[in-house]
Amino acid sequence: MAGQGDFVSSIRTQLQAQLACFDDDAFIALANKGLLRRAHKDLEQQTATIIEELPDALVMAFGDFRIRLTAAGPAQAKCSCPAAGVCQHILAAAISLQKIESALPQPAVAHDDRVIKLHDALIGFSHQQLVQYAGKAGYQWAWQFVLDLDLETDVQISAEQHVAIRFNHPRMTFRYMGGELASLVADTAVPQMAKYHVAAVLAYQRAQGVEIAAPEPSKSKQAPLELGLEHSVPETLQANQYFSRERLRLSVRQLLEECIALGLSHISRGIYERYATLAVWAQGAEYYRLAMLLRRLADHVDLLLERAGSADEHRLFDEMTIAFALVKALDDAAIRGVEPKSLVGQARSRYETIGELNLLGLGASTWRSASGYVGLTMLFWSTTDQAFVACTDARPEGQKGFNPVARYKNPGPWTGLSSPLQSTGKRLVLRGAQLNTTGRLSSAESTSALVQGVGSNFAQQLKPVQNWSFLIQEQSALRRSLLAEPQPMKDWTVLMPTVFGKAQFDSARQLLRWPLFDDNNQQLDIELEYSEHTAHAINRIEQLTAAQLVAGTMLVARLRSAAGKVVGEPLSLVKAKYEADENPIDALYFDSAPVQSSTAKWLSKLSQIVAAKPTISAPPKQSAQLPRSLTALRDFLRRQAERGITGESTEQSLQQLIHHIAANNATGLSLFSRLEISKIAVQAAVLQINYLCLQYERLLDSTADFED
Repeated sequence: MAGQGDFVSSIRTQLQAQLACFDDDAFIALANKGLLRRAHKDLEQQTATIIEELPDALVMAFGDFRIRLTAAGPAQAKCSCPAAGVCQHILAAAISLQKIESALPQPAVAHDDRVIKLHDALIGFSHQQLVQYAGKAGYQWAWQFVLDLDLETDVQISAEQHVAIRFNHPRMTFRYMGGELASLVADTAVPQMAKYHVAAVLAYQRAQGVEIAAPEPSKSKQAPLELGLEHSVPETLQANQYFSRERLRLSVRQLLEECIALGLSHISRGIYERYATLAVWAQGAEYYRLAMLLRRLADHVDLLLERAGSADEHRLFDEMTIAFALVKALDDAAIRGVEPKSLVGQARSRYETIGELNLLGLGASTWRSASGYVGLTMLFWSTTDQAFVACTDARPEGQKGFNPVARYKNPGPWTGLSSPLQSTGKRLVLRGAQLNTTGRLSSAESTSALVQGVGSNFAQQLKPVQNWSFLIQEQSALRRSLLAEPQPMKDWTVLMPTVFGKAQFDSARQLLRWPLFDDNNQQLDIELEYSEHTAHAINRIEQLTAAQLVAGTMLVARLRSAAGKVVGEPLSLVKAKYEADENPIDALYFDSAPVQSSTAKWLSKLSQIVAAKPTISAPPKQSAQLPRSLTALRDFLRRQAERGITGESTEQSLQQLIHHIAANNATGLSLFSRLEISKIAVQAAVLQINYLCLQYERLLDSTADFED
């Protein structure tokens, strides 16, 4: 049996290994900058000393206070002072012990060896240890949370002084300096920290290629954990919600099938009321995506009943198809015992408070929505996250005192920012920023902004795209799945063309088209429809000269699909050359064209004449030509949905469906044949087959996008 000295040696060795991995960032995450500053100030007057070495702990004295450190490290240390959590005395004791141990003779440990030991420790946490630490419910939450993560974009792992595991949603960083699971240091305090510790370990293991173990299936039929909540829910409430969701999904399926049986040309006010009721139910059951779709269906049915010009049975049929597919996906997920957040959705108003965010201001634009709102949107590049984020201020059109153009020069939205204009072309350090999962920043006044200059390296901090093929393929991939969640911030990009073509305004279509060419001479069209909000930007683009569009000039644009191709909507230019006191951003929606002398204008025109011209481009590509069998099937499904399928027409509709499926199978579109339509209701088959048609159209259309 080991003696007490061995235990003491073991505790000190473990603490020594952990403290060797601590730096100021780790201590700040453990407490905060203020407490660390106070601890260092206190250490100028006195130091902490070891007064007792126990088998399971090290006791230190700092003034009149006693600090107890265990193998769990400073994160779980206890102090005799009345402060809760990690106090300045614990920090002072940890820093003193760090200095004491570093001054003692000890074998040198290479940085790489230290990182390898931390890596081995994180990989070594077993499934049983994780379940025991967080409990079965906590482990199931962590497992599902990690499965929902995109390891390329949602998790960042670094290993320098220690291992840091950073989540983007929620925005939290966990630092591991060694020791037990409880030794993980989070930079944000949240309830039920144990499940987040387990999530950090599972995310690290999964990123290293380790297959993480699924939670044990529940012995009784009860609801999966509610993944979005930060507090525990009693099991009875979980079970109630599970069965409520199950009944809801059944009710939605029945209503959608009834609409197909009845026919969209024969729907009544009662159908509208049922959709509206189900939307409220879905919101209460926290099926946010389904609630949004049901509200949209209710609104569309209402428009049809009112004979509104914007109502369309075909579009309603497609929207019903998407809702049916979402319910089917939720059914399948519930059978597996998981409900991914990509299907469940999240409340739109939920923002997470983050510590500090470093942003580059890329300009702003004004807009008007179809629903009658006007607003101003500011776009930023987050150097912290290497991603685009935006902040919008919007009001109903006509609201007294709000003008989106004037808003650009008015104070706010954050304390310390005189106006959105001040942020353009500058670096902003946001403290107390609130960010949601879609990349939207809250305009809360509690957020403070520190405005800084960027010098001459503004453009070097961006990630410009110079090859259109790669860009178009990436954008098309984002839109391939009909059930994929919208990711509006991923539509933004920074383009660096080899040649800027001549912008031309099509007066018939009221549309500006501006061709950009990459180094392979591939064309990407920038398009901007005329409105009172885009008039200034269109005028500015038409006035741009070759002298302003020198090599290295970048364009910030938002990409979208139009007529079977990807086009961009311009926001601002990033100048390749500018004076020290000049703004690197040309905000196309707001900045005036630079005043030129007559000589400068003449030289600019001359340079445009002699400049190398790109080869004449082909006319814009139209949507991909769809197979005739697919078009025929779509037409048949629309007719069936309009007139209804019931009674004697049911068998006839089934036989016609089988015929169309065989025709498509012969052309290579074989997914339809995998549906066993004889085993399901014809109405359900119509919805499922229409979903496959829509998905085929999406895939065929996006395939056309990367053809040269």
